[in-house]
Amino acid sequence: MKEFKSIEEQVELLKGRGVITDESTATILLRENYYSVVNGYKDPFLDRTAMQSCPNEVYLPETRFEWLYSLFLFDRELRQLTFGYLIQAEAALKTATVYAFCDAHRGCTDYLDRASFSDAKGMLVPKAFRGNKAALHSNNMNRLMKILNDKLVSKAANRPFTAHYLQRYGEVPLWVLCNDLTFGNMSHFYQLMKRGEQNSVCKHLFSTTLRTDEDERLSPHDVMRAYDVLVHFRNLCAHDERLYCARKDNDTYATMLELLRIALPAETVEGLKRELEGLLKKYENSLHVVTADDLGAMLGLPPREKPGIIKSSCQAE
Repeated sequence: MKEFKSIEEQVELLKGRGVITDESTATILLRENYYSVVNGYKDPFLDRTAMQSCPNEVYLPETRFEWLYSLFLFDRELRQLTFGYLIQAEAALKTATVYAFCDAHRGCTDYLDRASFSDAKGMLVPKAFRGNKAALHSNNMNRLMKILNDKLVSKAANRPFTAHYLQRYGEVPLWVLCNDLTFGNMSHFYQLMKRGEQNSVCKHLFSTTLRTDEDERLSPHDVMRAYDVLVHFRNLCAHDERLYCARKDNDTYATMLELLRIALPAETVEGLKRELEGLLKKYENSLHVVTADDLGAMLGLPPREKPGIIKSSCQAE
């Protein structure tokens, strides 16, 4: 186990590995954490060739600590920018899911009845799924029922809005409880819905994203995939984890951008792309060995053909 190092020792460690520091380095490390800045953002600045014959990390010649910190700040701004759009997508997907379910099940607590959901045979799974569907259905249904019931019976977990409905009416409708359900909870809820209700979710999203008759229809698999990927990237942003090079299996930030179009109008997503382009421009001269195109490639974006334009190569499945 590595021993604790003081800020002064951390600075000396960087210097010993060839990183140029300045008078602000110690303050930044004390404020931001060595692990978060250095361990999180050192990779593009490491000299991989030199490290083949050295047991320790070796940085590219003339690497400055401020370059690592600039990449750290870029990623922080990227998370802040992206999170704003992802919570809009979360609201849209959750609302469409809850509306479709409640429209089909008019009882206030029908969501607590297993019969309101799909059986194992009809459960929606990824097209590539080859596992035990019955076991998966049983596990997912048990987990969902536990989550829903825990929200209602655990006084410690009750939010003021759920407590109000319980105290006044003795029950909580789904459109209220959903505010206490995570994005991931709602993803599992959607997967277990009956196919006709999932189709209704698709129709609602087709309408709220302002699609026209010329646009391709959404399928339940499209929405499930959007849930899966958007939940992952939303959680990365919410928990302050590294985003610029994040992957979910083979899905990149660029994949996430395209899947946002399932939940948000195209013009809204284009707004995010424009802001992303501005962010790339803002940092392209402060990273030195990392160009804007390098950052774009790490995000999964294709090379930019013209200034100010980000093309997208990923299509929602």
